[in-house]
Amino acid sequence: MTDTAPRVLATTSRMPFAVDEIHKLGETGRDVTAADTFAASPGSHSRGASRHVVVPAPTQRTAEFIAAVMEVIRRERITWLLPMFEEVFYLARHRDLLRDAGGEHLELFFPDFDTLAKVHDKVAFTRFCRELGLSAAESATATTRDELRAATQMWPHWFARAAYGRGGLDVLTNTGPLAGESSIDEVTPTPDEPWLVQEYLEGVDRCSWSVVHHGEVVLHSCYEHPLTIDDRGGIVFESVDSPESLAAAQTIARELNWHGQLSFDYLVTDDGVHHMVECNPRPTAGCTLATSEEFDTALFAPSGLVVVPAGRKKMIKAAVLRDALKHPSHLRRNLAAAKGASGVYDQAKDHMPLIYSALSLQHILAYRKVLGIDRNKREELVATQFFDVLWDGSPIP
Repeated sequence: MTDTAPRVLATTSRMPFAVDEIHKLGETGRDVTAADTFAASPGSHSRGASRHVVVPAPTQRTAEFIAAVMEVIRRERITWLLPMFEEVFYLARHRDLLRDAGGEHLELFFPDFDTLAKVHDKVAFTRFCRELGLSAAESATATTRDELRAATQMWPHWFARAAYGRGGLDVLTNTGPLAGESSIDEVTPTPDEPWLVQEYLEGVDRCSWSVVHHGEVVLHSCYEHPLTIDDRGGIVFESVDSPESLAAAQTIARELNWHGQLSFDYLVTDDGVHHMVECNPRPTAGCTLATSEEFDTALFAPSGLVVVPAGRKKMIKAAVLRDALKHPSHLRRNLAAAKGASGVYDQAKDHMPLIYSALSLQHILAYRKVLGIDRNKREELVATQFFDVLWDGSPIP
């Protein structure tokens, strides 16, 4: 840390949690440069951002992305680098170059690449959790389609995911709302891109988000999704009491001497056991449930543990409205789920991110062009958020 006021660079400003964190930093008077691969990124237009920049896509143009980030660090005298999504892997791989650009006063608020990779791969993460004594559903690893097919015969009800899949994408199951949406014949696991097949457990999905300094959790939020979009990502978030999620986060953070933001997904069964599902080594929606003061203190002046109390609620209003318009029968349920929730994209005196969330739909066109996805695929609105900032385990140049 430095004695001078931090100057923050927040990358991948499109994400809802990025919008929220940028807004919070602005509320507490921090100087924030917001960066993303397209100019209409909602978080770049928050009042919390002192300025915004467009950078090349880390997934497709890694070297240019790193060079652009280095230039921003130098030009804006950045002292805190705060990644918001999987661009963190590309930044971590080139940590030394970033350090050269920012000097000794640059706080890289994320772990080294090997630590990040250890928890990102779902297969390795599940094995790691078991080594630490943390619960996870029974599982098998498939590196071929035949192995995948055989693994699905191990349990009457099963759920399969790509090791590097994110956002509810790249999943197969024979149970629940996503059953039958995809076929095993459409999937080709490999040794480099394996799939994890697990027994399908009935329970409640929970998530947590933590701010961690050198292995110690200083701010923790656990939440559920009273409402999701297309049975995938949450669009209403409500904080809950969960000592179990805090204990799991503390166990992993201390084991890895984690430094940065750290998030987990859990499946909570009727007996209260929190089964580890996956790790997101960056912020998630749990940050929206912390106050600006809680977040600012956790980053820049931590003094012990703060746990977000149960009952706080946030929502992505546009997504709630979209779901109600697309499925009129959901209206009553949506209103009940959203009751008492304030918006993420439209916070007090900060409404431009909401406008730009609509303008940023042009990013879908770029997504279709690059990947050739059928515009009718159900997961498109989720996938378009990620395509140029994902890391799929491939070597990073």
